[in-house]
Amino acid sequence: MDVPEFDRERDAVAVSLDDRGHLAVTIDRPDSLNAIDDAVRDGVVDLLRSVDTERVRCVTFEGAGDRAFSAGADIQSLADRTPAEAMDATPMYEVVADYPRPTLAAVRGYCLGGGHELALACDMRVAATDAEFGFPEVGLGLIPGGGGTQRLVRLVGEGRAKELVFRGRRIDAERAADWGLINRAVPPEAFDETVESYVEDLVTGAPLALKAAKRVIDAAGDSSLAAGTAMESQAFGFLTATEDFAEGRAAFREDRDPEFEGR
Repeated sequence: MDVPEFDRERDAVAVSLDDRGHLAVTIDRPDSLNAIDDAVRDGVVDLLRSVDTERVRCVTFEGAGDRAFSAGADIQSLADRTPAEAMDATPMYEVVADYPRPTLAAVRGYCLGGGHELALACDMRVAATDAEFGFPEVGLGLIPGGGGTQRLVRLVGEGRAKELVFRGRRIDAERAADWGLINRAVPPEAFDETVESYVEDLVTGAPLALKAAKRVIDAAGDSSLAAGTAMESQAFGFLTATEDFAEGRAAFREDRDPEFEGR
């Protein structure tokens, strides 16, 4: 397996890559409710920048144990930084957001602050109904600093984004789903099965089509309708010349599941 090896005590990131192309990333700091420190940030960035993307079909992020996806940034690790150094603590979120494969946050328990921002940087979010979401930063004299305000307002609108950030209060998974903050809220006993159903769809989907769809959808918020539809049309045209499209047509004619190779 070409996944880099990590010292769990140093990096606090557990990684596995199965033969389907599912890259599973776990924040492995349960004693601190999976708080995000420099080791976690560096571990995630190093992984996504060095792993062989051709072997990856999708990425999931979760927290160790069932108490927290992540309770937020390790505040103590930020206390002695200069303002410029504090700004440098946030690239992880952009690396996750820009990763060319689909990403899924699998959320149990607390999903707060920097942990919430990690979930927002993913393409999709599935949560157990006992999960809680929030941005407590204002109570510390801060604001979300890893893209939280910007991604939040795009998902839930300005009013709800300001409510979460200004008040610093938590919302449960059912309200988060109602607001559009997450894709699904499911009972804890159905959580693993639901996450696996998402993973199965992603690892069996056409890799080139998924990559193109992610790029076009991500660009939609910063593009005019005309520019966005032009980009979509170009991607569509490119995909019609791929082996994956030929396989998809053949599988449809033969009434079987396609086997996409990403070519």
